[in-house]
Amino acid sequence: MSSFPEERVPEVPKWFWIVAGVAVVWNLMGVAAYFSDVSMTREAVAALPQAQQELRAATPRWVTGFYAIAVFGGLAAAVVLCLKRRLAIPLFVVSLVAVVVQMGYVFVGINAVDILGPSAMTFPAIIILLGAFQLWFSMHARNRCWIA
Repeated sequence: MSSFPEERVPEVPKWFWIVAGVAVVWNLMGVAAYFSDVSMTREAVAALPQAQQELRAATPRWVTGFYAIAVFGGLAAAVVLCLKRRLAIPLFVVSLVAVVVQMGYVFVGINAVDILGPSAMTFPAIIILLGAFQLWFSMHARNRCWIA
């Protein structure tokens, strides 16, 4: 028997699992959206409104690469968070940076607001805020010793 007292690991609250599970579902939806976007047929693209067709045509492939990094990084981070590993933190950082680069280029580099209107910024803003929340939550979980 050791003379050192056993280190107590704090119990993970049930709401941690709810938030982590929602993060997995949210990021799975991002992966599904990515695959839906990159696998569009020419016919499906032609059926889009003209403004969206112009936006797609003006978007360079490297932006699509950042889209992939954002969604797959976010999904990996959420799964790792469910496994209670602190690797979730740098993965959420990578995902958030990729989202900001992707959305930043679309709205500043291509000026999507002029093409789609100001309301087009709502969902991207939500995506960025949720990415930031996931990063904050994983850091909070680390600080509470819920993830190791």
